[in-house]
Amino acid sequence: MEQFKSIGTKQNFVDALDKVTGKAQYLDDMAFPGALVGKILRSPHPHAKVISIDTSEAENLPGVEAVITAKDCPKIKFGMEIPDVDMLAVDKVRYVGDEVAAVAAVTDEIAREALKLIKVEYEVLPVVDDPIKAMEPGAPLVHDDKPGNIAKEYHIKRGNVEEDFAACDYVFEKEFSTHRVSGLYLEPFGAVAHWESNGRLTVWTGMQAAFQARNEIAKALGIRPSMVTVKCPFIGGAFGAKIWIRNFHPIAAILAKKTGKPVKILLTREEEQLTTRPRVAPKMKVKLGMMKDGTMVSKQMTIIGDNGPYSWAAPKVLLNLSMRTDCLYRYKSTKCDSYLVYTNLIPTSGFRGYGNSQSHFAVESFIDECCREIGLDPVEVRIKNAVQKGDVTLHRWKIKSCGLQDCIRIAGEKIRENRLPAEEQNGRIKRGIGVACMTHVSGNRGGEKYDGSAATVSMLEDGGLLIFSGESDMGQGAKTVFAQIASEKLSIPIDMITVMPLDTDICPFCVGTYSSRVTTLGGKAVLLACEELLSRILDLAAKMTSRQRDTLYVENGLVKCSRDPSILLTIKDVATKAIRTNAGVPLIANVTYEPPTEGADENFYGDYSSAYTYGAHGVEVEVDTVTGKVKVLRVIAVHDVGKVVNEFGLQGQITGGVAQGIGWCLYEDMLFKNGVPVSTGLHGYTYMTIKDMPPVEGIAIETNDPMGPYGAKGVGEPTLIPTAPAIANAIQDACGVRIRDLPITPEKMFWALNGKKTN
Repeated sequence: MEQFKSIGTKQNFVDALDKVTGKAQYLDDMAFPGALVGKILRSPHPHAKVISIDTSEAENLPGVEAVITAKDCPKIKFGMEIPDVDMLAVDKVRYVGDEVAAVAAVTDEIAREALKLIKVEYEVLPVVDDPIKAMEPGAPLVHDDKPGNIAKEYHIKRGNVEEDFAACDYVFEKEFSTHRVSGLYLEPFGAVAHWESNGRLTVWTGMQAAFQARNEIAKALGIRPSMVTVKCPFIGGAFGAKIWIRNFHPIAAILAKKTGKPVKILLTREEEQLTTRPRVAPKMKVKLGMMKDGTMVSKQMTIIGDNGPYSWAAPKVLLNLSMRTDCLYRYKSTKCDSYLVYTNLIPTSGFRGYGNSQSHFAVESFIDECCREIGLDPVEVRIKNAVQKGDVTLHRWKIKSCGLQDCIRIAGEKIRENRLPAEEQNGRIKRGIGVACMTHVSGNRGGEKYDGSAATVSMLEDGGLLIFSGESDMGQGAKTVFAQIASEKLSIPIDMITVMPLDTDICPFCVGTYSSRVTTLGGKAVLLACEELLSRILDLAAKMTSRQRDTLYVENGLVKCSRDPSILLTIKDVATKAIRTNAGVPLIANVTYEPPTEGADENFYGDYSSAYTYGAHGVEVEVDTVTGKVKVLRVIAVHDVGKVVNEFGLQGQITGGVAQGIGWCLYEDMLFKNGVPVSTGLHGYTYMTIKDMPPVEGIAIETNDPMGPYGAKGVGEPTLIPTAPAIANAIQDACGVRIRDLPITPEKMFWALNGKKTN
């Protein structure tokens, strides 16, 4: 077995000291000479025509340097896949929080006062706040050019579903739903925009996908992407909500252009809750065909997803909802009809799990429910049907590594150990266990689009190494993983390695931090670049020592010869020779890595990830049958990670993912009344605290994927996906109640326990 010195260790994050000492510069910490404060006037109505806007009083307020409305902005619609967004409202507003006007002022107080002075006349329109009703004939249109309020639809079929259902011993059908929740990252989103003297625009913003942001900002402004630079400071969390730009990015640029000064827009926590891009909220009908021996034959789903008024990443989220659970088991056939529907609620987009979380809640809950109904062990049924290494799934995913069966088995065994009594307090407290599993991707090549990554490594004359990557570190530890990979390959200490800040003018092109792709693809690019650099180092060392190239190797920062232990050079010796003499060896390597995935065709058929990840969670819960309160007692989280790169980082991802999964399942919910958010800010938004957090045992299964660096696969999103269905399954095991619509609140539990339907 290969022995590693850096890979698989418990490595402190390379930026941890800066963060805990307060030296790390987040966006709001950054000072810009002469910078103005930008603020946005937002709609108080979920749906209304904009009759008139009077900005005169705001413009005359001392300290206000610019006020803009739609007439000051390019008449260009933008958006990720469906361009349905105006920078500022043109004809009407479509949700509470929609952008109407913006100001730039010398202080935050003046900017806020200026917003109060802008007079907007609205004509209130009927509200569309339910996606099913929005599809009905005669429903008000959110966008006049989108009949039926349909933003996107998919119809995907593999095999003969009708024939297979007819041959099944059992056919089950139920409806499930999940809800909007906020990302609740610690650092609110924001941007600083400044036009340079050469006419180029620089934007500082904490983005998961900096190059995508550059292109979208340029598109919204009607300029070339090469005229825009995006620089990423430290990012205080993102969870998918910072993949794509928001309206405030080009708004800040317009204000900066008008004033000739840098403009900073930083959202308040209230604005984040009002305008964040929460998880897509779907209603899902699931049909499952099984045989008496537990073989799962066919699956069918109908999905109606609530898009909100603007699309962003929701079309892609809906596609993931429609397909990915099909590749968890060896189904014979599958069919899905799904619809993304415009409403007047907060726009939805990508969120950790990216559609997979919602569909797994429905399918993994339903499998458990069906197994219990026919007297089969849900754990054994999952193991029996799980995909395995070497499989090609219904959607042509090529499974090159897979530890799914081990994950399910271990989660099932571990959660049965050391269980508390099934009942206490004369039956008031009931306890149960549940298991659910998942699959996810480590990359994402949609159609024939690019899904690679690039890295540049440069060795300095003292032997120190600089790594440049366009993949963002939003707190998950990407910088540390890159440094560990470089340390392992070049055999130099991590403290000699610096991962440089992300700047689209300097770093090589990368598509961004999403789809759990950074370790697998970004890390592989770093590894290949280091291999190329190492080759140049050894070539020069061979000339310097007059030794055969193939006898030289690097160990602990020294160049050694396998045939003559007395021949020693330091990496610094070689670097100095390369840089400070006429040796002419550039110790820099730039590598673009693109995995050998084929992409999906027009029917979404194809192998579009370099690797696929798997996991299973076992959960023990207790239910207070008087109050309906559910408490998670412990979690066993088993994940196929390919290869552990950083044990600290892995356990952090597992614990954090479980925490978010519990919060999504039991606590959080964005509530509305007639399209109006019930709360803006954290008042009234229930979220989990440390007192609610159970012990989590994270277990890694190493399958050594052939595509990943040193065998590694992604683990960022998978750690959240199975938690909610495992909790739902444990609740049914505890007290016989099955809740099919998230969140599982004490109120829903109370009524279900007392014989009233909750869904």
